[in-house]
Amino acid sequence: MQTGELITNGGMETRTNDKPSNWTFTNPDGITSITSQGRVHSGSWSVSIENESAISQTISVAEGGCFYLLSFFAKGEGSQVGLTATLVFETTTGPVTGGTITLRQQDITSSNRNFTYYQLITSRAPQNTTGITVTFLVNAEVEQSLDLDDVSLIVA
Repeated sequence: MQTGELITNGGMETRTNDKPSNWTFTNPDGITSITSQGRVHSGSWSVSIENESAISQTISVAEGGCFYLLSFFAKGEGSQVGLTATLVFETTTGPVTGGTITLRQQDITSSNRNFTYYQLITSRAPQNTTGITVTFLVNAEVEQSLDLDDVSLIVA
């Protein structure tokens, strides 16, 4: 059984071209590493995700038959920010959703400096699991965004 942290650069501390390293983006223009006071949960950096932008990471080593715990800290930069966090098991027969957290606009903490902790325990991973993809998709009004930090994935 795997132990330890499975996400690489979950603290968003390592950056390449002003974006967190080891992550992929659906809209790179809407993704920015941020170090402003009050916009980082821990360390020196977090990531700001704008409307219709997503950040994801695929872990190629995963075990079937296990439950996984996904956790992260997030807060809105504006009051009209929503988030969908999804964990998908990549299997030999196709993708299988392991769990989703959906936060509607206005339901995410948006006060200065206050991050909220979220966690998800997945369904049991199929035996033919070959990887896991974690995705954070933001929907927000113009000039509003989501700050994301301290993403973690471990075997539960």
